[in-house]
Amino acid sequence: MDVHVFERDQRFVIEQFRQGCFDYLDGVSEVVETEFFRYIGAKNIMGELARTFPFPAKKEPEVPVWFYIASDISMRLHGVHSYNAYPYVVRCGGMLNAFGPELGRKVKHPQTGDVTLACNGFNEKNYYDRQTPCDQDFLRKSSKRTKAEALQEWYNRDVVRTFKKHKAFDPDGIFIGDGSYIFVPDNPNYENSKRLFFDEHGHPVSKEARDKMTRAQLARCRWRRCYKMVSLLHTDRDRSFFFCMGLRVLPGNAGECPVLYDLVREVVAAAGEGVIKRHHCEPRFLRYPVRSGTRYRKNRG
Repeated sequence: MDVHVFERDQRFVIEQFRQGCFDYLDGVSEVVETEFFRYIGAKNIMGELARTFPFPAKKEPEVPVWFYIASDISMRLHGVHSYNAYPYVVRCGGMLNAFGPELGRKVKHPQTGDVTLACNGFNEKNYYDRQTPCDQDFLRKSSKRTKAEALQEWYNRDVVRTFKKHKAFDPDGIFIGDGSYIFVPDNPNYENSKRLFFDEHGHPVSKEARDKMTRAQLARCRWRRCYKMVSLLHTDRDRSFFFCMGLRVLPGNAGECPVLYDLVREVVAAAGEGVIKRHHCEPRFLRYPVRSGTRYRKNRG
């Protein structure tokens, strides 16, 4: 039997990080996540988003809509997409710290000394100790029933208005159109997804180009099932931040230009004229002369 002994040694940990001796790194700390949720809670941003969110339930849900949105945001901050991991996110994240002990608090078991969460939940139907404010199955079912089109319209309209209300737009009005592929497992149950032929760099290859490839080149390519996400990103001249101000998820073989123009019109309708401004193209914002579907990048030439 292998015995692993752990002790607190910050100098050792830092040295191991410098040498690359780690398998996984969580990008969101408990403190940072707590500060984030406290900020948006103090500004009542969660309440604003909940009032317009296209929640699928016909009656008022027992779990507040604002908490459903907060839970979803917390999972995305941790890079988690499976709702089965929700208990892990709640335990190691800072969401409950921001919303107070009414939702959940950390307690120590008197005999084992293990630290767990004790949550009251949002109804009186539970006859056992809760370790999450709501069940992960509620989040999964609610997400599955939410219409994709309604969710995108909500984001491109009501979320953009919230951004404007809280002065998130830079006065220079610089926006970037982006078309990216979202790859999914090769399962036809992914509705409206498409199988495309991609080269080793993740660029789609047309049938004409595929016929001209050598056997060695073809060996480095593969079929992949995907969607295309067209997004409108907002940034400043120093590229110190970027916000996604509009998006559409389409079949992988769809063209992005007509959809991008529609996104611009949607953002202007929601945020008003003057938010997006026309600029002369600077070298650092130029696009590489490559085939459609690649991101806008900094020109290093």
